Amino acid sequence: MLILNALACAGLYRLPDGEWTLHSRFSQAINFSHANGELLTLYRYGKGMGPTGMLLSHKQFSRLTAVSHLYKTGNLLSGQGVTLRSQRQLRLQLNPADSAPVGLSRCGQQSGLCGALNQPLNDIPFYSEIMAALACWHHGGEPDWRWLIGRGPGLTPSGDDMLTGMLAVFIAAGIPVHLFLPSIDLLALLTTSVSCSYLNSARLGEFSTPVLGVMRSLQTGRNTDRALGRLLAVGHTSGADTVLGIALAQHWLQMADSRGMHARSGNNTHIYSGG
Repeated sequence: MLILNALACAGLYRLPDGEWTLHSRFSQAINFSHANGELLTLYRYGKGMGPTGMLLSHKQFSRLTAVSHLYKTGNLLSGQGVTLRSQRQLRLQLNPADSAPVGLSRCGQQSGLCGALNQPLNDIPFYSEIMAALACWHHGGEPDWRWLIGRGPGLTPSGDDMLTGMLAVFIAAGIPVHLFLPSIDLLALLTTSVSCSYLNSARLGEFSTPVLGVMRSLQTGRNTDRALGRLLAVGHTSGADTVLGIALAQHWLQMADSRGMHARSGNNTHIYSGG
């Protein structure tokens, strides 16, 4: 039995023990699915990691290219002559704190649904629909995101990535998000299993390391260029779509406060303008 000490793991405590079967294989990630539809991902070091899975070195990742079944026991994964155990257990959780606004004026990257990031937000497609859904949510309703979930290119479609970015902002603002997304069962009918995994983690306040890097930079007032560059490099448009979601949620919160709508929860001043 070959024992590999993975660089880190995250979110395994939320995933059921038992058999996991190969779902999809990519150059930077290998996805395994459980019979209940949940997803576990092995990540190759270099592009960050998501909220449920293990981070492997390049050599370790290469050794697992032929593995099609894994058995999970706690934080151990084993199968086909290989056992994976983690040197570090991460909690990829975003905690509430003040956030500076994300600046998109120098971001010419294209989102999957809405064009360039550096255009005025109120000029993007679906702006009115998104603002209306957020207003519905603010007034205690369940926003109908069925038109957006699963929409756009990618294994995590653009609309889903936008919603992930929005959730990061609201959780950073300390705003309860339990009504923001459809139920887990309905979500599974609307989009891919990979995207469901990310969205269900996001509703719990857990995000990929590139998303956390941007949000933590905004919370501490540090220069965001490096963190923003890492997130924008994720996928074909996934990073750009997530950044757009962050910007839209911050924009809505600013409008809500300026109109006296008191969107925030508790005493968090979730958007500030200074360093």
